[in-house]
Amino acid sequence: MSEILTVPFLRVALTGGLIVGCLCAFLGVHVVLRRIVFVGAALAQVSSAGVALALCTGANPASLSLALTLGGVAAFSVRSSSRRVTQESIIGVAYASASALAVLFVAKSAHAEAHLLNVLSGNILTITPGQVWLMAILLAMTLLVYALFQKQFLFSAFDPETARASGIRASLWDLLFYIILGVAISFSIRVVGTLLVFAFLVVPAVTALLLSQRFAGIYALAVGSAAISTVSGLVLSYKLDLPTGPTIVAFSAVLLLAAYAASRLMS
Repeated sequence: MSEILTVPFLRVALTGGLIVGCLCAFLGVHVVLRRIVFVGAALAQVSSAGVALALCTGANPASLSLALTLGGVAAFSVRSSSRRVTQESIIGVAYASASALAVLFVAKSAHAEAHLLNVLSGNILTITPGQVWLMAILLAMTLLVYALFQKQFLFSAFDPETARASGIRASLWDLLFYIILGVAISFSIRVVGTLLVFAFLVVPAVTALLLSQRFAGIYALAVGSAAISTVSGLVLSYKLDLPTGPTIVAFSAVLLLAAYAASRLMS
């Protein structure tokens, strides 16, 4: 560990990975509890398709990725009233379409394949200090919004009837949650890649839910799990010369299995 802290680019990668992991793990608690895990996957894929389109057309990848992701947010936040075409169906179509478009856009660009592969698998070692500051600001703003409006978010997500009775417009708070999630995914993917972002959104939250039933404990365990996975995965990848992103995800899975075993012993 001390060796990593002495290497500048590894120190930046560790800091950036911890910030992204904490942000995604915090939001991931709500993603898992709302049962919209597939929304996270779909938004991540839409964001990747935006990067591929930008590389194909020469546009700015960050701007186009964010624009398409917010478009996905607008579509996914609307609850379908049709029994034939459910919200899950819309999300599935968006995921499949975005995946196909990403491949097609890459096929039309000679230099996009390597770049998009980097976006999909992620290269946490290329994080810049500017990206670290940007993600730190995004994390601080997300935590501030949740601290100020925690009641509205919780009621709109888990008890919309009580929310309406209390004068809380659940649909607007749902939209705000999706916007925060979409922005976080779009920027995080540009920093650590699709694989690591989706893993951070799901695995730490599931790990925490196996070990705690109180929100404070769930948040703490999810963020702690993401932090431990980031540090341990980075150290292991450095020592064993392994890809960093997949190593972090694999360590997250090990923690999940350990949490599952612990929960069985405690039950």
